[in-house]
Amino acid sequence: MSGESASVAILLHPTGNGRRLLLVSERTGHSVLLDATVLDALCALTPSAATALVRAAVQKGAPA
Repeated sequence: MSGESASVAILLHPTGNGRRLLLVSERTGHSVLLDATVLDALCALTPSAATALVRAAVQKGAPA
């Protein structure tokens, strides 16, 4: 998946506790595994809350 300023690979990754969503930044190589609980919580965010979360991560220097 690509956008104006990012490119991320999205894969299903099997683990001992079920499948997870593996997101890999094609720019930085950083990756994260997300389970259904995290994905459900992200779906509950309003657009402004999601924007605030991303801004906070970027300002701290964390991979976004």
